[in-house]
Amino acid sequence: MIFLLLFPVLVLGEIQLQSNVSSNVTFEDDESFDVIPQCNELGQGSYSMCWEMFHTEMKDINKELWCEWDQVIRPYNQLTKCIESWTTYLGCYFPNQVVQDFFIQIHSHFFQACPEEEQLFPDAPSGVVLTLTLIPVSLIPILVFLVVWKSKIRH
Repeated sequence: MIFLLLFPVLVLGEIQLQSNVSSNVTFEDDESFDVIPQCNELGQGSYSMCWEMFHTEMKDINKELWCEWDQVIRPYNQLTKCIESWTTYLGCYFPNQVVQDFFIQIHSHFFQACPEEEQLFPDAPSGVVLTLTLIPVSLIPILVFLVVWKSKIRH
């Protein structure tokens, strides 16, 4: 019964949603998505202005701090925005293969020595781990003995 009451609402809602969908949306499966010759022919030289700005800001940061995200996030974000704006200005989609190659070049130049993943919690020294493990383990037989001994006293 409830379904019969809700069915018209569901159908009308679906029709309304379909009418709101834009017809000029480009999907990755569309053939026209990959056929933008100017985007692949421009190469990385188009982004030289963005590269220069990023390179200048990175020179101001000590090389030992290049792997610390707090130090690099602002110039890296500006680089991303610059490349995205330039790509949009050229009428290309973002990201594309040229942009990906450009970022690979940036990463191999500036961040090659950085570890892949920062270890949030380093391992404790083995002496500490051994001590914290042996203390509770050695207390178990003592506690068992005390429980058995106390139960014998009551009898």
